[in-house]
Amino acid sequence: MTGIITYLEGTDPAFLFYAVLLLAFVLLRIPVLNNYFRTLNTLLHESGHALMAILLSGEALEIKLNSNTSGSALTRTNSKGKAFLISFSGYPAASLGSFGLIALAVNQHYPAGFLILVSIAIINLIVFVRNSYGIFWLITFILLMLMANWYAHSIVASIFFLFISLIAFIEGITSAAGIVISGFTKPSKAGDLSNMAKMSKIPAFFWAFIMAVVVGAISWFTISKYFPPISQLFT
Repeated sequence: MTGIITYLEGTDPAFLFYAVLLLAFVLLRIPVLNNYFRTLNTLLHESGHALMAILLSGEALEIKLNSNTSGSALTRTNSKGKAFLISFSGYPAASLGSFGLIALAVNQHYPAGFLILVSIAIINLIVFVRNSYGIFWLITFILLMLMANWYAHSIVASIFFLFISLIAFIEGITSAAGIVISGFTKPSKAGDLSNMAKMSKIPAFFWAFIMAVVVGAISWFTISKYFPPISQLFT
């Protein structure tokens, strides 16, 4: 173990970043494990809905996290406009969440990152999530984050935090891309976009385009700000 730590400490940061990114892509192809870690994006997404409801003086009643990475947030508000904003908020919230996680990871603030993730998970466990898989996932996720922060070597902990941050980033893009495609091809089955279309009387494909622009802009800013230039791999 000491030899591995010594090797990691001497590894080029750009090489290590893209090696962890590649590992994240590989894990997302492994059955069972992929859905477990992808649920972090679901947590950020549904928490975004709940937070927006609270900020708009509405109510966040319940969140469900499912084993297939789907989820739902039951909210209540007295305004169609507020309900529209709540529906819109999920995908941008997940993208902004992964942006924040990657910022913490790159700047080596992983202890704060673990604390934030644990806090979000605990709040959801106590206040919002009631379904059995959601409770199981939150408990195991909290334990995993605490173990990584408290018991792992600092190098291993920082790499693991970067790893889960990149998984959240990748999944934030792919899930948004999936719903955007559905907005054009299956507008009646496009989740949040379908709800937005019903409330606004504007077709789902329009909101799919807007969502693509918003999430794309956040993702591009994340890459340009925190991803090492590819050229660093060859210097």
